[in-house]
Amino acid sequence: MTRDQSADRRSQLEDPAARDAARTDLEQRLAAARVAGRARRAVTGQPRAIDRTVANLQAHNALYGTFSAAGNQPAPATPASPHSPVRDDSAATPNGGQARQAVSLVSTAEQTPWPEGQQTAADGEMKRLRLRDQRRRLREAIQRFTRLSGLKGCGTGTTGELVGVHVGTAAVRFAGLQSCHSVWACPICQARIRAARAVELERAALAWLKAGHGLYMATLTVPHWEHVRLASRVKDGHKCAGQRSCTCPCKCPVLAPGPGQSRPRCTCACPVDPGQLARVVEAWRGVQGGTWWVGRDVISDGVPALWPKNTHDRLALEADGRYVRRQEFGPDGRPLGPATIWQEGFRDRWGIVGTTRTIEITWGANGWHSHAHVLIWTEDEATEARAERIEEELFTRWAKRCKAVGLPAPARGEIRPKDGKRIRKGVDVTPATREKAGAVGKYVIKLQEGGNLAMEMTRADLKVARGQKGKTALELAAVAASGNEQALDLWHEFEFATRGMQCLTWSRGLRERLADLVELDDREDDEIPEEETAETPEEPSLLITRAAWWKSIVPVYGARPDILHAGEVGGLPGVLAVLDKLGLVHGTDYGPPETMAGPVLPSVDQLRRGQARRQARRDRRQAVDNAVYDRAPAQWAAAQEKRRATIAKQKEAAAVQAADTEDTAAEIELTQAAAEFARRKARLRQDPGARHGFERGDVEPVRLRSVEDLDAIADARPAPKGTPACGECGAALAAEMTRYGRHVMC
Repeated sequence: MTRDQSADRRSQLEDPAARDAARTDLEQRLAAARVAGRARRAVTGQPRAIDRTVANLQAHNALYGTFSAAGNQPAPATPASPHSPVRDDSAATPNGGQARQAVSLVSTAEQTPWPEGQQTAADGEMKRLRLRDQRRRLREAIQRFTRLSGLKGCGTGTTGELVGVHVGTAAVRFAGLQSCHSVWACPICQARIRAARAVELERAALAWLKAGHGLYMATLTVPHWEHVRLASRVKDGHKCAGQRSCTCPCKCPVLAPGPGQSRPRCTCACPVDPGQLARVVEAWRGVQGGTWWVGRDVISDGVPALWPKNTHDRLALEADGRYVRRQEFGPDGRPLGPATIWQEGFRDRWGIVGTTRTIEITWGANGWHSHAHVLIWTEDEATEARAERIEEELFTRWAKRCKAVGLPAPARGEIRPKDGKRIRKGVDVTPATREKAGAVGKYVIKLQEGGNLAMEMTRADLKVARGQKGKTALELAAVAASGNEQALDLWHEFEFATRGMQCLTWSRGLRERLADLVELDDREDDEIPEEETAETPEEPSLLITRAAWWKSIVPVYGARPDILHAGEVGGLPGVLAVLDKLGLVHGTDYGPPETMAGPVLPSVDQLRRGQARRQARRDRRQAVDNAVYDRAPAQWAAAQEKRRATIAKQKEAAAVQAADTEDTAAEIELTQAAAEFARRKARLRQDPGARHGFERGDVEPVRLRSVEDLDAIADARPAPKGTPACGECGAALAAEMTRYGRHVMC
């Protein structure tokens, strides 16, 4: 369009009549395009969501450009999508193993029309349902390659013999399944837990600001480069090299053992080289845990310096601002000793009541980036001037602690010429006003999906790159699900680093102070219910047997999200349609609660009791492990002596019992041998002609254990008077052995 055409266009739009005509023309064109699109889809049978899927696939292919050439895997010509039709994916996956059959009967909210009477659903409801479906499918994709046992069983493992399906209005949930409660790696549990913590933090921040107090948000970062390790590992050259902690089975002489005494268990540990995440956490712990934070006595000649009585010196100390008069008082209110000089710490100097810390982890072109967000709760209102001074002091302390733990020194930043603001700084402190309280609280507790919470969390073929800000852990998991080996290694390192790491921490005494202003959420992570719990009925609509769950639903990739999404879009008929297509038999594999036989689902109280029993067992094992450290050397030696005496008694009793058992067995065998001998003798008396067959072994001989038993039999039965006897044992001799004078064995 030329400059003259642009001018004519602007002059036409200034006229109201021309503007209305242009708007009408645009609306007519859009309506015609929609009609043509519906007609094309009716002919080809292609849903509208496929168009966006192809566009997102192209954007996802562009996402591969940020990975190194060694880890980049070519995108398949026909990618396996959770929204693809039924197919047999029996070929080996890039990560090894056999891919399970990919079945997706329902993909997104747009592919399944709403039932009659629900066509006017708001766009927000459709977006919410689509977001739930994306989270479920991403969790199922992560479960194929995760190394966390809890995440593998999240939403898969059963707690009873039946699995309940609770169908509500645009909400469906399963009951009777396990949950991992992972705030780092699980898309479902992470969104549920962090959303609840965000609401709690937002309410507390708003109440704190309304009470006239101040709130600052500090962001503490460090420089980061590629090939920096996120997780902690045992140093090379030691037995446990590459492991998270020492697992040596070696024995160390903690106490000098005596003769014949066993040595106690090993108490040493292979030295661990902390990763970036552990160093960042340790650096902030050092900032908040030293005298710089809490203050200290000013020492002079080994004792606290006295508060000067000279007016000039006293005024000089008070003008400094760092020193105050400290006087201790007894129970009766009288002073204890003279007043001393107290150097105020960072906490008292700025009236800090407490802090709330969270850790955020991303990965980009410069490798892993772990940084801390800290809310600083103060007595006085927050101002920009105080924020700048707090930032200067906090940066100096943060730089020292980073150097102490082995992190690179953070940057102070540079002044931007256009507005004079400092940018690219390692410590950024921002004051929060009453209007900003909600936004600040949500930012600090934000999900790992990024600033838009979980809106971008989906499968690999729907993921879109986020530019130079890097990728969150769940975005790496989405790329790893497509077969990228480098993303898979990064995800495993993220799991290894965050396992057991606490995400949100409160300083001591802060929650008690906030409890006076607002009611806090004291629930544990496993006590926070799912979002669908409040939207679904308490009683299950359907029950699925455990055998059918493990045989027909869990092995089919995408079946669980399909069931839930079909119920959210189509209600109970949608759930029944998916179950029928999966091959389940109504009345045998699933059915209404009143017709399904078998035990009922475990209640919450039963699960809590089981958890309490498991915790009690863990506590008992921990008490046994800590017994070595809780006892004095004399107590330890006495316990060892008592244990050795007990073991000796047990061995003696076992030996006596074994001897009695052997004697009893010998007596039984001797009795049986005597009975067999008497039987054979009686047979020979009745039939003398059977001697020849008897001597040839037609009769089964008596098998004794040793020659000593033969001697015992011979000694027990001496030869009668007047009959030939053995010269060795004295027993009777057979006629053919008379000329030898003894038995063959003798």
